Amino acid sequence: MPFKQIHLNKKQDLIQLIRNTSTLIEQGVEILGGPIGTEEFPLIDLVMKDRNRRPLLILADVGPDENALLNAESQSDWFVKNLSMLRQLFPILDLNKTVSPRAALIYPEFPMLMKRSLRAAPLLSPLFYQYRCFEVLDQRFLYLERFQTNPEKQGSSGEYIEGLHPFRKGLAGKEVEITAEEREAFLS
Repeated sequence: MPFKQIHLNKKQDLIQLIRNTSTLIEQGVEILGGPIGTEEFPLIDLVMKDRNRRPLLILADVGPDENALLNAESQSDWFVKNLSMLRQLFPILDLNKTVSPRAALIYPEFPMLMKRSLRAAPLLSPLFYQYRCFEVLDQRFLYLERFQTNPEKQGSSGEYIEGLHPFRKGLAGKEVEITAEEREAFLS
């Protein structure tokens, strides 16, 4: 059964795939809610709790957005400034002014401007994932490739972290690991 890469047209479809496979982002995360945030910027799509009870803000879309990093930083600032309200909404989170929330940006690609400005976002500790969506036998699968923001740790590909096994079955949540060679053949 060959996989066929598909383009997601609706942001809601991507958010649902992320909800179904949240451990693609990080082991031990738990979805708490969303969308939330100030309406001055695109809303935070999902709020997650990482294994340390720290907030992880998810911003995603089906097309590239040169303002995604700025939107994430702005929503993170809003999040910190509204801790008293957020403590009531998410009592399970460890919310204090000394620990900034982390963010994960999930997009099909990242514009060059964003790639060049990644080093300027140390407080947000952003995670960047380039996604592809595949379909086989009417089931959708999400493939996430983590974009490396630290050039000293870049793998041979120059952009992506080597050694990650991000291909996981989207709907059933079963993990399927592939090698770098299989990944290259699969995506070519």
